[in-house]
Amino acid sequence: MGNSNLTQACNQDISQSCQQNSGLTEQEIEGIKNVFNSLDPKDGVISTETLRKLYRDSYDAPKLNEYIGNRESLTFQEFFEVMRINMLEKKKNFPNVEFNDMDGNVQCFFCQP
Repeated sequence: MGNSNLTQACNQDISQSCQQNSGLTEQEIEGIKNVFNSLDPKDGVISTETLRKLYRDSYDAPKLNEYIGNRESLTFQEFFEVMRINMLEKKKNFPNVEFNDMDGNVQCFFCQP
């Protein structure tokens, strides 16, 4: 998977520096990292084309397209911020849904509630 050392460093940085103020649990952050890693990052970035294909039929597609804009790639930090905003909105709108078990199926990150 691309440059795994760079990706691992990005993942560690975000886990350590953003968890306190992100509004997300450690498990939710791990879920976001799993989704990012499943998108086969190259040199620490993912293709937004691949990401758009993953969620194109999801409830989240319009919002995610708005957040991503014209960018062709995202670093982990950029991806994390897009997913963090999206997840916080989901948690607000669907307070009884837990987003902690995304390890096995990253597709569920984009499932309709």
